[in-house]
Amino acid sequence: MTFVRSFALILSCLSPAACATGDAKFGRPGGVIRTIGERAGLVLADDAHGDRATELVYLDQGWGPAETLWYYHADQGSALMPYDVLVHLEQKDSERPFISPEHLARFRLLTQRPTPNNPDALPVGFARHGDSVGLTCAACHTSQLNYRGTAIRIDGAPALADIAGFLREVREALAATLADEAKLARLAAALPGPGPDDARRDRARATLTDTLAWFDSYEAANRSSTVEGFGRLDAIGRIINQVIRFTSDPKHSLEPNAPTSFPILWDAPRHDYVQWTGFSANAGAGSIGRNAGEVIGVFGRVDVVRHDSEQAARRGYRSTIEGQALVAMEESLRRLKSPVWPEDVLPPIDRALASRGESLYNERCAACHARIDRDDPRRAVVAMVTAIDVVGTDDTSARNLVSAKAPAGKLEGALSPKGERYAAELSALTLLVDLVSRSLAAQPLAAARAAANAKLHGQHETPKQGDHRRDPADPTAALLSYKARPLNGAWASSPYLHNGSVPTLYHLLLPAAERPRRFAVGRWEFDPKHVGHVSDGEAPFVLDTGVTGNSNRGHEYGTDLPDADRWALVEYLKTL
Repeated sequence: MTFVRSFALILSCLSPAACATGDAKFGRPGGVIRTIGERAGLVLADDAHGDRATELVYLDQGWGPAETLWYYHADQGSALMPYDVLVHLEQKDSERPFISPEHLARFRLLTQRPTPNNPDALPVGFARHGDSVGLTCAACHTSQLNYRGTAIRIDGAPALADIAGFLREVREALAATLADEAKLARLAAALPGPGPDDARRDRARATLTDTLAWFDSYEAANRSSTVEGFGRLDAIGRIINQVIRFTSDPKHSLEPNAPTSFPILWDAPRHDYVQWTGFSANAGAGSIGRNAGEVIGVFGRVDVVRHDSEQAARRGYRSTIEGQALVAMEESLRRLKSPVWPEDVLPPIDRALASRGESLYNERCAACHARIDRDDPRRAVVAMVTAIDVVGTDDTSARNLVSAKAPAGKLEGALSPKGERYAAELSALTLLVDLVSRSLAAQPLAAARAAANAKLHGQHETPKQGDHRRDPADPTAALLSYKARPLNGAWASSPYLHNGSVPTLYHLLLPAAERPRRFAVGRWEFDPKHVGHVSDGEAPFVLDTGVTGNSNRGHEYGTDLPDADRWALVEYLKTL
């Protein structure tokens, strides 16, 4: 989508009436915005996992309806499958639409009503790209909490979505349609295009066959003994496998066995370094590079070609990445603020107890999790990075990133962005940097705009990585670390630790040996006492901390506190 088209789409949603119906009224300052469809959200009175709601509210996070709805459905360049196939696909074992709200909510995708930029009422984070449909960052970075019949939507919070489960079931629905002539006939009749029934059915069969082949290949490349489940994905591992798909062959894929929670997005553009391991800088055009890598992971397409000269390399790679939209998304996120605990929906905060907890936070937590003023337009975040052997949390994600290598494939002997010749085998990060930098070389205006915005916000120089370990003999040593961030809004981001292995803030303050070894993930219902999603029972998914990548060890800070002090600290964390 060109910048002109992107801007036109923003203009089309500048009025709440143009994007949805209903009026808003504001509650207490910093609290709830009560709506009736104002941001087109839809909640279900009868939810498959038991999380029923009759009212939907949003929190005051600095965005209006137009900005929220654009974020939900802006085209970033993802091309997962044909748009009309998804819209008209039936569920594998019934004639009901695959995209029916009740069905999508099973995967904890956030359902929406139709709007001008989402006419077919696809869920949050789905966007049209030409004749295709794909995912945007909103699919994984928009959350919902339910409490006593009220659903709270929180923009930029980690989703509970089961993306891998959704992809598996799309594949199964495609296979079921190809195996059932009646299903195929109904789909063929619904798809646009001229011709008699037989010709339409043949076109539909060919389209579904090609689409299913891609899903089969993707699933085979990303098999793992560690099931990601709800609210997590081995995003870096899956991005790497997409890079391998474009440079050599999916058969070289690496096992994605290090699931991580979807990170918080508010203040992300204001960080000097991002990602769980802090390997990506926001300086210069770094933000668009990070987001371009995300698009590659969520099914953007890149046409990798071998460049043997600097002149040829300057042309870059053709891709579906929408660079201008990525710049607009990043600048929009600069205006997103962390949510304030809504005391008109959730139980009021015990201010006396929270005051006691504040002193504990200053003593035990603030050195790594600096406090931030969510209303300060100049707020900035300096990465606090701790080595994996110090923080002690599951190290699979960090070690996978450092050790990942793959054949150079098409790039063997080609010229790198640094002017060197690629060897036969390369680190996965080298391959990813090549695809991102070459794709953006084909979009110089977007890259220049990102760099100009960074300079405007004082991010024109890559800062020194203060606590990163440095070893001249091992450049990857600095990557064997995890990054801490300010905890403003952390109350809305359970489960905790980078891999989502601890269900609530209270459990995070327990010694690792006393934390739950198994707990349920995927419920929207919120537990305001322990602070986190409800995690008892065995459904919809049980996270087993004994599985590779799932360990709940480490981060034993404040775990020696008496229980009364733990509760005081939890109460204070609600105020951030």
